[in-house]
Amino acid sequence: MKIVGMQIFVVDADWRDWIFVKIITDDGMTGVGEATLPGQERAVVAALQDIKSYLLGKDPFQIENHWRNLYHSSFFRGVVFLAALGGIEMALWDILGKALNVPVYTLLGGPCRSRMRCYTHISEETSGHSIEQRVEEARAAVAEGWTALKWDPLPSDFFLTLNPAQMRHVVRQIQAVREAVGDDVELLIECHGRLDATTAIRLAREIAPLRPLFLEEPTPPESLDALAHVAAHTPIPLAVGERIVTAAAFWEILDRQLVSYIQPDIIFVGGLLTCKKIAALAEARFASVAPHNPHGPVCTAAILHLIANLPNFSIQEMPADDYLWSATWRDEFLIDPEPVRVRQGYLQLPTAPGLGIELNEAAIARHPPRVRPWGVSFQTESAIID
Repeated sequence: MKIVGMQIFVVDADWRDWIFVKIITDDGMTGVGEATLPGQERAVVAALQDIKSYLLGKDPFQIENHWRNLYHSSFFRGVVFLAALGGIEMALWDILGKALNVPVYTLLGGPCRSRMRCYTHISEETSGHSIEQRVEEARAAVAEGWTALKWDPLPSDFFLTLNPAQMRHVVRQIQAVREAVGDDVELLIECHGRLDATTAIRLAREIAPLRPLFLEEPTPPESLDALAHVAAHTPIPLAVGERIVTAAAFWEILDRQLVSYIQPDIIFVGGLLTCKKIAALAEARFASVAPHNPHGPVCTAAILHLIANLPNFSIQEMPADDYLWSATWRDEFLIDPEPVRVRQGYLQLPTAPGLGIELNEAAIARHPPRVRPWGVSFQTESAIID
C-alpha cells in the first residue's frame, strides 16, 4: 500500500476555522486527521502542502519513521509545523486501524476504561462576565449532564495584577458558581497565563476553600521560574500544557514537579504517539493527563482513542460552544457524529476500526472559511485544497 494523495479541508467553525486532512492510498483506503491551529491556518495549510511531497509514494504504515524523518529534517520547528505533522499522523493511524480492522486504541495498547469523563467550558467568552451570567451558565451546563466545568473568571482589562476590587469580583464569582452547582461538581479555573506569580498565589489562596480541581496556566508560559514560585506557595493543584509543544519542555516541568496535571494538545505536539510518550513522562512523575481540546470533531475522535489507553488520564476538555448551542452545525461535518458525542459528561469507547469517523465532504463544502480579525482565522477561495 502506498500514499497517492492528500486533501486539505478548511471549514468555518464560528470563532475559528478547522483544518481537516485526508490521506489517500493506492488501494482506495483513506485516513483523516485534524491540523487546526486557530489564527495561523494559512501557515498550517502551507506546511501541509510542503509535507505532501514527502508522503507521496510512501508506505502509510511506517508512522514512527515518517514522523522522525519529517521532524528531524525540518531545521526550523515550531507549532505550525507540528500542527501539520499532527494532522498527518492522525490520518496515518486511521489508515492503519482500518487496514487491520481494529480501533486505533487497540494499536496503542488497548483500552484502560470504557468511558472517559469530560469537562466543558461554561462559556467561550474568556472573561468579563458578570457573576449572575456565570452562575446561569454553570447551572445550564449541569442541567445538560456535565459534572465538571471550566472558565476564566478574570476581568478583560488588566495586565498581570489584579486590584482589590478585581480580586474580590473574581473570588465572589467562583464562590457563587460553587454555591450554585454544589460540592459534587468539579470546578476548573483558567487563567490563560495572564497573572504574575504574586497575584496568582494571592488568588489561589483566596479560592482554595472552594476546592477547584486545578488552576490552569496561572502565569505566562515563557517563565518556568514564575510557575515554580506559584507551585511552591499555592495549596491548589496546577495544570499547564496547551502552549507547550515538545516532550523535552514537558519533561522539564514534570521533573521539577511544578504541576499535578499536564494538558498536551495532540495537534500541537505532533500527533497521538508523541502525546502518548509525553503522558508516559507524566506517569513517571505521578502526574495526571488532561489533554487540551478546543478543536473539531476529528481531533476529538483521535483524542478519544488516546485517553482510552492512557493509565494516567484524568479528565478531557470538551468546549461548550460545540456541544451545546452549535452541536448540529458541528455534527454536519461527520457522516456519523455519534462516536464523538458526549453523553452525561462522558465520551464512550468506540468500536469501529481506525478513528471510527468519516468526513462529510458535502457538508464541509457548505461552510467555507471566512474572514476574521488577526489572531482568529482567515479566508481562502475554496474549502478544499488539493
